Amino acid sequence: MADSVSDLAGRARKLGLAGDFVSGHALIDQAGRLAGDDPEARAICALERGRLHNSAGERERARPLFGEAWRLARQAGAHALAVDAAHMLAIVGTLDGAVEWTATALAYIGEHPEAGPWRAPLLNNLGWSYFDAGRFVDALALFEQAVDLRRSAGEKREQRIARYAVIRTLRALGRLEEARRLAEETAAAAVAEGAQAPYVLEELAECRALLGDLDGARDSARQALAMLEQDQAFVGGEPVRLARLRRLAR
Repeated sequence: MADSVSDLAGRARKLGLAGDFVSGHALIDQAGRLAGDDPEARAICALERGRLHNSAGERERARPLFGEAWRLARQAGAHALAVDAAHMLAIVGTLDGAVEWTATALAYIGEHPEAGPWRAPLLNNLGWSYFDAGRFVDALALFEQAVDLRRSAGEKREQRIARYAVIRTLRALGRLEEARRLAEETAAAAVAEGAQAPYVLEELAECRALLGDLDGARDSARQALAMLEQDQAFVGGEPVRLARLRRLAR
């Protein structure tokens, strides 16, 4: 039962990310009918309905659903699902709430090591909460821990994402040479692996521009744009960053 519910919930999540919330909720309604009294299946439904509301900017409607998912998942012994719910509670709350829920989730992982893969995402999310609050030093410490965890796990793609957060925070701290060097290393590693790192290239363009290397900034911006202009989520959701990259590319 949980597998069928998970399939419907996964499709609903994709619809939510695409902005089709009506269709997403319809799938969760269908999943809810299948879930019956199964606590794990009900937790999945609550979690994904909450994500739909959160994606739609309805945090107050999302929060109790994440709380319900946290309760039901623990009842079911679905430990990774429980941590997923806790991480969403951290996302939709205040900074103090994010700190509290991240600590709760990390403590839960300590009791249930099978949920260990959630440790790096939790640190990353709390890091962005600190970043958004202007607490860049605190954010950097968490992002660097996340990089170490990804490196230890051999997760190359996730390590690039984690290093992007470090690069962005170094730039915010004015540590431009460090940010530039790390961005260059990360971009080169992505090329060697046959992967893409457009956000790292965006940061590299910004760092080079701030350091006075306008030719280098233009080259990096053009490389980033070649990928990001094909990403409709970025084009639609980040108009300021897109315009900035286009200016740097000129």
